Amino acid sequence: MKRRDFILKTAAGTLGAGLAGCGSGAPRTMLIKKDDIRYSDYSFKATVPRPSGGSIPAGELGTTGIRVSKFGFGSHMRSDIVKFFDERQQIIREAYDCGINLFDVYDKEHECYQYEPMGKHLAPMIKNVVISIAVLPYENRTLEQEFERDLKLFGRDHIDLVRIHAYDPSQPGWEYWEKCFRLKEKGAIRAVGVPVHYLSDLDSVLSSFPLDFVLFPYNYYHNTAWLGHSVEGKSADFEPLPEKLRKKGIGVMTMKAFAGDPLQPPLRHVADSIKKHPELNYNQAALRYVINSPVRPDATVTGMYNLDHLYLNVDAYLRPQMSAEERELLEKVRNVARLSAKAWLPDHYRFLEEWASETTDLGEISV
Repeated sequence: MKRRDFILKTAAGTLGAGLAGCGSGAPRTMLIKKDDIRYSDYSFKATVPRPSGGSIPAGELGTTGIRVSKFGFGSHMRSDIVKFFDERQQIIREAYDCGINLFDVYDKEHECYQYEPMGKHLAPMIKNVVISIAVLPYENRTLEQEFERDLKLFGRDHIDLVRIHAYDPSQPGWEYWEKCFRLKEKGAIRAVGVPVHYLSDLDSVLSSFPLDFVLFPYNYYHNTAWLGHSVEGKSADFEPLPEKLRKKGIGVMTMKAFAGDPLQPPLRHVADSIKKHPELNYNQAALRYVINSPVRPDATVTGMYNLDHLYLNVDAYLRPQMSAEERELLEKVRNVARLSAKAWLPDHYRFLEEWASETTDLGEISV
């Protein structure tokens, strides 16, 4: 048995023992394969009803004047889903029909360029959507050449949101900040922001540039940005990040609503094994936590790979009230995450543990 499988079985078993006598019954044995997420294995045919009763709410991103849907479509994509062009296009256009106008497009992932297919998928509504991208030059292009290429692929004369992955003057790409703000002055970019992986990522950027938005991890487990406590339980003694940003008029965007790609499959399996009510859905519970949390993000972005993902996520926004059973479920899953998350995270995702607090604000979430 692989270490990954053993840890998950052990954590689930420990939790199950703790629930004995609570009417939960023994948890199912769970084995998670290393390549648990194989998107091409998903059925693209919806098995849940299309949500009805409205569309995704929207609001201004910070003080940018840009109106974004509270829920955004994250376009993470792997090579095994590229061949499903028509199915992917249906999901994206369904998202737009459900009220999603924010499309956060990853530039290159798993050797897949994503701007070109996304430009084609969004072509019929390209003037009505908010495009969010990262500007990183490839194939020896300059930043200016890369940006011109991006504009052509999306068929537009501007990009709405551009994020830069450079956090201090010693890093390659720091010069992109000034270049992007010059493009903003020319009207080619509407807002410039940054995705943060560590809280310290913001130190130099916030003091150097007039940021328009910040994108950071936030969910029921990774909530240090709001609570201000480190994973070791020591007070970090800092102003909650959302409050700090809003005082500066900076837009608040969150990501990793389901605890991040590596943790989502095992934690979803944990949730499915311990939930008392079959109708409870882990993803919906996690989204409702974000929707009802004190952070009040201007927008939350997450990846979606089939119509069921889309419909369940949209339904959470159309019916945002969180139930006591959902809150209880997330509390229990969070306890498992505290025991095993470090072992489940690959090296390049270990940064997420900086956002995991020993305390929780689940008790503050209204039900």
